[in-house]
Amino acid sequence: MTIAEIRYEEARARLDKALQQVSAEEIVSADKALSRISAQSLASAINLPAQANAAVDGYCVSSAYLEKHPDHKFTLIGEAKAGHPFTGQLKDGEALWIFTGAEMPKGADCVMMQEYCDRQGQEVSFPRIMRSGYNVRPAGENLAKGEEIIAQGEVITPAHIAQVAAAGLTQIPVRRPLRVGVISTGDELSEGVQKQPMPQGQIFDSNRPLLKQLIIQAGHQVVDGGIIGDNLEDLTKAYKTLSQNCDVVISSGGASQGIEDHSQNAIKAIGAEVLFWRVAMKPGRPVGAAMMGQVPLFLLPGNPVAVFVCFQLFVLPTIFKLSTGVFSPLKQLFIPMGVALDKKPNERTEFVRVKLTLTNDGDTVMLPHGRKGAGVLSSLTGADGLAELPYEAGTINAGQKLPVILL
Repeated sequence: MTIAEIRYEEARARLDKALQQVSAEEIVSADKALSRISAQSLASAINLPAQANAAVDGYCVSSAYLEKHPDHKFTLIGEAKAGHPFTGQLKDGEALWIFTGAEMPKGADCVMMQEYCDRQGQEVSFPRIMRSGYNVRPAGENLAKGEEIIAQGEVITPAHIAQVAAAGLTQIPVRRPLRVGVISTGDELSEGVQKQPMPQGQIFDSNRPLLKQLIIQAGHQVVDGGIIGDNLEDLTKAYKTLSQNCDVVISSGGASQGIEDHSQNAIKAIGAEVLFWRVAMKPGRPVGAAMMGQVPLFLLPGNPVAVFVCFQLFVLPTIFKLSTGVFSPLKQLFIPMGVALDKKPNERTEFVRVKLTLTNDGDTVMLPHGRKGAGVLSSLTGADGLAELPYEAGTINAGQKLPVILL
């Protein structure tokens, strides 16, 4: 089965066209919603704060009366603390000692910090006039009644959960987490065991642990298919079983066209529709994707850096579309490259691990990070992003702005 190499942008477009939303909706408690995807827009049923309150410790009065009588000595008639409001009403010429977070009383609309005021017994005077609303948090300053807290399709963060709690809500509608099957392929792979020596001719599998954590970090469930040796029958069975029980299937290794790379034949044997097999990109050229019904199957290279890059560029947007119906655009910034880089134009789109740093002038630039090579797993540790060197680009000059995917 010979399939032509395609551009990176075309590979993403084919994926987007083939995918459909599959994740159902469920309700979870707010403290279980972190990193989940919201299924509905969620709005506040109340103003936050519910009433205007003091932003500082001080004395509150009527701004209009103070403007007309700037030298007046205001009579203190009580105090208000957070949770213990003053239930009366201030009359002209009266003041209230008020503390941060306390509800503003009727008759007062401004607060002067107490260290700026002159208090003598039960009288207080002010050094200057104040406008209405001075040092006052208005009702609804945080969120107005009916204002959106979480948008449909958003990944829920700790800040979202705090806003939900502040609005008095305890449950959030979310998308069901996807079941993502993961296997590593190759006779050379071995499971790591504490203090186990390296078996002769073997390497410890790092791709599966990497993929499993990336999936968990994205808020989904892992179905661990283990290590599959270089055996067409075993690999075919693994793809078939996982595609019947998962929403997404990912394998690493065996995606090229070597004599012991059985992935292509295994995919053909289960009747999956191939979307692409080779992509003009670096790292990750021998990446493949296919559809088994509505289930996408990703066949990633064996090199761990290529696995990581392909997950960010292809798998993560796919997972998002299956959950929300939207093939999420990658979050990119344009940042200058701090050094010149060599690249052949019109050959591949390259993705370089970079570290962000500040120049002596205080400008942010990015520098290549770690040792080169798709197998150098250590180059991912400490990387801030993946800088995209466009397909058409030739030599990259120092100072040239490039898109970077922040990690």
